[in-house]
Amino acid sequence: MTGQLFDKLVNRETGLVSRKIFFDEEIYQRELRNIFAKCWLFLGHVSQIPRAGDFMTNYMGEDPVIVCRDDKGNARAFLNSCRHRGMRVCRLDRGNTDEFVCSFHGWTYGTDGALIGVPFMRETYGDSLEKDKWGLIEVPRVSDYGGLIFGCWDTNALSLDNYLGDLRWYLDVFLTRPLGGIEFIKGQQRYRCKSNWKLAGENFSGDTYHLPTSHASVYGLDIRQISPVTYTSRDILYSVNTRHGHGLTGINYTGERYRADLKEAENMGPEVVEYIAECARRLEETLSKSQANVYALSFGHVFPNFSHNSFSALRPMGFYLWHPKGPHEMESWQWCAVDRHAPTAVKDMIRHDFTRTQAVAGIAAQDDTENFEQVSEAARGVIGQTCDFNFQMGLGSESREIEGSPPGHIGNYYSEVNQMNFYSYWAEKMSEADS
Repeated sequence: MTGQLFDKLVNRETGLVSRKIFFDEEIYQRELRNIFAKCWLFLGHVSQIPRAGDFMTNYMGEDPVIVCRDDKGNARAFLNSCRHRGMRVCRLDRGNTDEFVCSFHGWTYGTDGALIGVPFMRETYGDSLEKDKWGLIEVPRVSDYGGLIFGCWDTNALSLDNYLGDLRWYLDVFLTRPLGGIEFIKGQQRYRCKSNWKLAGENFSGDTYHLPTSHASVYGLDIRQISPVTYTSRDILYSVNTRHGHGLTGINYTGERYRADLKEAENMGPEVVEYIAECARRLEETLSKSQANVYALSFGHVFPNFSHNSFSALRPMGFYLWHPKGPHEMESWQWCAVDRHAPTAVKDMIRHDFTRTQAVAGIAAQDDTENFEQVSEAARGVIGQTCDFNFQMGLGSESREIEGSPPGHIGNYYSEVNQMNFYSYWAEKMSEADS
């Protein structure tokens, strides 16, 4: 496959994307090599492995990995596959341990990945097995940004800071505002969806256009809305995309989200009012005025498969991974997080909000899953795959001028520029020669 092929499949000039990229097995296998084996991938949060010996399991593409904190306090990641015969070494989602023991033949590894035990080694191998050469395969690059842990298999890839680039300006708002730091609520939700992973990624990257139609039932209910500033305020909201396929939408630069939070807090009592005011003070004292005015990010996506949302300090912080399981299926992993120092009443409300909206049985999550599956069902046929998806909304538009000159390409709230940014970087990575 050549770079010219991917330029045809993703046409940056016309805003058209071939449906073939969601169904073709050869393209999918190339994604695993060129994207999931070369980009920085979200592995978890430091609050999930706070102590030495803490571990959790995850995937990098279709490769299972163990993410753990070794006895020196370092976060590390290893391919979750025994070096002897390939068995999954760790079969738990999370826990604490001094060692990982393969349940097939008993080979044992330390939290640093070293092979430390081989049953009947003297009788079976004598002196022939060089244990120091048979430790777990380590993910060579693991780094965290503000507590978000990422890993990358490619030793020649950009640093994590450079990969995130201008997106860091916005992530700093997200990561700084919580007074006690972000705390992931224990446990996670997982579900399978018969759809390609890219549909979920680009949806969180910039698709606000579907909100008034797909989620009309949410807005029609007499319940506390997931966002205090909705799509009806689109004249003060913007989409933002940055290099390497990242995107955000629902961004406000004038403090509107803070004012909406403060108004709501006044109905909840003085403790919550003080909490909101302190969140704002923390941003003002730590970051620039422009960043403080942003206050909350709404929803966004870190390429390739990590999404997040946080519409206000009184709403859930949601984290989502879209794990590829072949070209026709993905597995969604999602977590709810809170500010460790938020008032108890706020934490309880946040958990309830997440359950009602974005959880597996939530209103919004079911809407989105239905969209992803029905798009896939309608587009996968022989004739369907000869068509293109249309991402022409906002095509060729210049970046908006905003006071304070925040970074990134800033576009209208209703726009498909972010999605084309996502697919353009996808095509760029797919065009690279196999290593």
